[in-house]
Amino acid sequence: MRRIFWTLLLMSFSFKEVGNDCVSTDPSPFVLSSPVRSPISMTGSFGELRNNHFHAGIDIRSATGVGGDEILAAATGFVRKISISSTDYGKSIYIEHPNGYTTLYAHLEKFRPDLDAAVKTHQYKVQKFETDIDFGPKDWPVTVGDVIGYMGNTGASKGAHLHFELRETNSSEVLDPGEYGIPIQDNIAPLIRRVKLYGFDSQGNESSSQIFYASKLNKSTHLISIPGDMFSLGVDALDRSNNSWNWTGVKSIEMKVDGIVVYQFSTDRWSLEDTRCINAHIDYPSKLNAQGQFQRCFKLKGNHIGLYKVLQNEGTFLMADGFDHNVSLTVKDSRHNESSVHFLVRKVPYSERSKNVDLDQVLHYDTDNLVQFQSGYFHIPAGSLYDNSYYRSDSFINSSSMALCNWIGCYPGKDPLHGEIEIALRPTRQMDPGELDKCFVAVKRGSNYVSCGGKWVDGYLKSTYKSLGYYSIMMDTVAPRIAPIAYKSNMRNNKYMSFRIQDNIPALGSAEHPRCDAYLDGQWILMEYDAKNHLIKHQFEDWLSPGKHELILVATDDRQNSRSYAYNFIR
Repeated sequence: MRRIFWTLLLMSFSFKEVGNDCVSTDPSPFVLSSPVRSPISMTGSFGELRNNHFHAGIDIRSATGVGGDEILAAATGFVRKISISSTDYGKSIYIEHPNGYTTLYAHLEKFRPDLDAAVKTHQYKVQKFETDIDFGPKDWPVTVGDVIGYMGNTGASKGAHLHFELRETNSSEVLDPGEYGIPIQDNIAPLIRRVKLYGFDSQGNESSSQIFYASKLNKSTHLISIPGDMFSLGVDALDRSNNSWNWTGVKSIEMKVDGIVVYQFSTDRWSLEDTRCINAHIDYPSKLNAQGQFQRCFKLKGNHIGLYKVLQNEGTFLMADGFDHNVSLTVKDSRHNESSVHFLVRKVPYSERSKNVDLDQVLHYDTDNLVQFQSGYFHIPAGSLYDNSYYRSDSFINSSSMALCNWIGCYPGKDPLHGEIEIALRPTRQMDPGELDKCFVAVKRGSNYVSCGGKWVDGYLKSTYKSLGYYSIMMDTVAPRIAPIAYKSNMRNNKYMSFRIQDNIPALGSAEHPRCDAYLDGQWILMEYDAKNHLIKHQFEDWLSPGKHELILVATDDRQNSRSYAYNFIR
């Protein structure tokens, strides 16, 4: 068992010696209270599998179903930061505590009135909706149980809930709030749905794979023949807690072979910088092929997340000829409820899988890679991949009238990337000087494409993005559109007005979402932006006098295409 396992235990508990045994006493003196008044109904667990990341906190359902629940400080401290984003965490509060921890409360609908007023003052000062505001220890002190805001659905949220995190203040590590006193009721064991068994040759190359439903495996007499010299497995498992009908994630996985622990994984704590390693932890090809999310019980070469407590031979087991091996797989949740399956495996002869001779080039996970094309290149830094990847350089015509070069990419290009690669493209047709600022790096998405921005450097249009897909230079000369949603000429009885803002080309990566500057009678006013619904909204202020008013909206996209809209209304 690795030293890190014992280090984590010692950080969470104090010990006293009784005879020759060490027994745990009280947990860490830092104890969290519930951040909501109602019993916790959990819709997302710490460490569960999400798209491109491990879930860094717990999600708590609204007691009303529509939000507005009071959000409480889970421990005494002070408001260190308030962040407002149209995506990601939406409106969020960071509270720093004297014990070296920070709690995060995300997707809030609004902050408590005095905080909300301070935030709005800052937004008007900088004339921006999206902003980060830092505070000192004496600015906004809070006591455990104080109301700090109200539950909402802002940012990338898909329903009214609170995303609650516990972080180590001086690092980027997140910790399981359930280990620090958050009252989550759970006496329901996890569900093991399916198990995937892998065979490997003596060099570690995959030689076979088979998927079994757990209900058919849990028999002491069940014998599985595995074509390969070594084997490991993957597991598709889910969990539930009391007061909730949502399936969430499991806390830990352990694989034993012939009574020996070969693999042990547990989501105790990890660095947010490593969270994308989830794409190496899961069987990514199975996910792409809609076969399910199998958590691997073996480790890829470029996977550096520190969640593996035991990892014998990288999680693979060398099978002896003519012997049956007893396999035990156990999964647990954060309250130590557990489920297991047991079965036998036996080595059988196999044929080596033939390599695709068409894929004649290799990307190395541990060195820099430069892939060159006629119209540009990709720079793929060391550590971007989780394993070596075979590919071929590919190119085909971009038939759009707005295209300035062909599509170029690495085929098949489905390997997940940990970090961004640099894309550098140059045009292959003549351009007018006035077209330069309208050019962007396009990423192909099926029959469509999206923008990842781009800047001109030494004759190349350069950008970064986390994909080995196909790229081209395209132009965007169309400004965003604005359409009224909650707006009419007589707004006397309305508390707010809202509009839909949409652009012709979606923005990803370093490309900016379309923005809107709003002016009421010539003065800048705050428009809240909801990116997932493409909405902008203004809450009428008390200072707005009765009578006729002029509203000017200026919509601008990532390539600085801009359009103005004028409206008149009575208040």
